[in-house]
Amino acid sequence: MLNRPDKDALRAMLEAQVQEKLQHDPDAVTTYAAQSEPERKPYTTKPTVQEKAFHKELDQMRADAEAGVIHVPKCESKDEDAPSLRLDDYPGL
Repeated sequence: MLNRPDKDALRAMLEAQVQEKLQHDPDAVTTYAAQSEPERKPYTTKPTVQEKAFHKELDQMRADAEAGVIHVPKCESKDEDAPSLRLDDYPGL
């Protein structure tokens, strides 16, 4: 069986080797400044497809309002067979 040194003996041996190396070559060890930790940005949610479409429609409406464009809603088809309900059908409302 091999006789292995314990952790304390290994630490002492490595420390002695480092000290010996530094005596022969003092520039062997280079120290660097610690890097600062990056700043955490606040959590923001990504807009959904619906939100993007909503904002796009709002921008289009604002642009149309500035240009003076008036959009008239499309009327339903005038099929005589299809029943249609309008507020005019109920005068008491």
